[in-house]
Amino acid sequence: MKTKDLASIAMMTTLLVVLSYVPGIPLGFIPVPIVLQNLGVMLAGCLLGGKKGSLSVCLLFLVGLAIPAFSGFTTTIQVLIGPTAGYVWTWLFVPLLLDCGLSHLRKITALTSFIVIWLTGVFFVDLLGGLYLAVYTGMSLFTAVVSSSLAFIPGDTLKVLVATLVFLRFHKISEGRKS
Repeated sequence: MKTKDLASIAMMTTLLVVLSYVPGIPLGFIPVPIVLQNLGVMLAGCLLGGKKGSLSVCLLFLVGLAIPAFSGFTTTIQVLIGPTAGYVWTWLFVPLLLDCGLSHLRKITALTSFIVIWLTGVFFVDLLGGLYLAVYTGMSLFTAVVSSSLAFIPGDTLKVLVATLVFLRFHKISEGRKS
């Protein structure tokens, strides 16, 4: 791996840690808050690609063993054994899935990019996170997956919009360098 790649992974991990210090919004009816870190995970996949984006999430998990690197000043162990575990574990796969989806688009447009990022960064994460939440808390599958996911969709959709705009800008810049 090149020094530039290592620096990019480290910078993305730093962004993920910084986003953890923006206080989460507790929902009250489920023990999972609304956080900004998932925006960083989407950006990791969009900007670094699958392998490097997932490496930045792995590095976040390693950093979180030593310092509070997750929302609510929590550490890796706390988030990976608590009610948020299903959501956080999916973060490892989001960059890989995003890279796969975005690289297979015939034409990169705002709409197609938005859809791929939304399906991966929101639908995939909320579905698996909700499934784990149902098992962890004992709440019904319907309540965990549908009701809790509905609470996340508006804010997560705004995060996808931001990730899409950043991705399209970086894609345009990288296409300009190639020509």
